[in-house]
Amino acid sequence: MEEALAKIRPHISSSLAHQKTPANLLIAIENTLQEQHAESTPTAYFAAILTTLDSTIQNKDLSLQDGAVLPAELYLLALVAPFLAIPVIRSNLSTLLSLTAPLFQLLHQHPPALRSQLSLYHIIFRSLDRSQLEAQGVRQTFASILQMCIDPRPKVRKKAADLVKEVLANPPTPLVRHPYAERVVEFFNHTLAEVNAGPFARGKTSKQTAAPGAESAIHVLACLRPIVGYLPPTVYFSSSPPYHILMGYLLTVASPDH
Repeated sequence: MEEALAKIRPHISSSLAHQKTPANLLIAIENTLQEQHAESTPTAYFAAILTTLDSTIQNKDLSLQDGAVLPAELYLLALVAPFLAIPVIRSNLSTLLSLTAPLFQLLHQHPPALRSQLSLYHIIFRSLDRSQLEAQGVRQTFASILQMCIDPRPKVRKKAADLVKEVLANPPTPLVRHPYAERVVEFFNHTLAEVNAGPFARGKTSKQTAAPGAESAIHVLACLRPIVGYLPPTVYFSSSPPYHILMGYLLTVASPDH
């Protein structure tokens, strides 16, 4: 953790607000820990950042502009989270959800802060036991992240898809398959069905621009390719319409006319 934090501190003199604010926040947190004679452990940093985040949200200081404190808090929280012991994540799940889950909608139009949030939830989901994964708030958050797997922004889409892959690849003990696998199949089935219901061909006004449905199908395929081995075996033999839709689309984009 120290190596990661050491890269942030020098930015306290940066002329770039999005670099300077996290550095200032980090220094302030470390000063507080020193004043309290607290050990500089990942858990101590985590608790201090959570307290600061709680205060920011309570004060409704929800700006996401360059130099705002909320993106800096999410950035530091995501940075510290990988170094926490799993029991710390599990015991603070309720607090983490109450503070950060409602932010997804707000963060949607601000990719850097959204990517920090996704990095944080990458660690959260991998730390939970089976019973916590079935909690309503956790399931709803995962559903929101699934939607981002077809986001038009490449970096957001990749971050979400990587999270989904890592979650499915690491089911809670003693399960062999992750309990969210069926939900992932249902989501992509539903997405492909919607693609089939809309215009699938390229628009007449531009031969270079794919129809929105075609873009969604491409994103679905890109996300499915690395995770298919973690999905229920029935997926491989499914004859439901969405899989025919996807195969039809692949044939279309592979044809000489496209």
